[in-house]
Amino acid sequence: MPKGSIYDNEFKMEVVLEVLKGNKPSDVAEKYGVSRNSIYAWKNQFLDGGLKNLGNKKQIESQKDVKLREKEQQIDEMKKIIGEQKVQLEILTTQL
Repeated sequence: MPKGSIYDNEFKMEVVLEVLKGNKPSDVAEKYGVSRNSIYAWKNQFLDGGLKNLGNKKQIESQKDVKLREKEQQIDEMKKIIGEQKVQLEILTTQL
């Protein structure tokens, strides 16, 4: 991958695994064309939180946005159900 590009999680994982297998970070850095500092940072991120922690902040924020939208949809569906049940209850109470 060329310098200056944003690396995806799979690439970072591949690099981290090379180091975890015992390869020297300097050799891995040369092989993949990344800095040793990046490798150390990715390794620490991985050890702290696994693969999900290797994602960049934009990816993480995007995932949070998707989850938030899903929760909002669930809330809207529940409100609709509650509204329908409220109407049914009113109909039943007026029939008594």
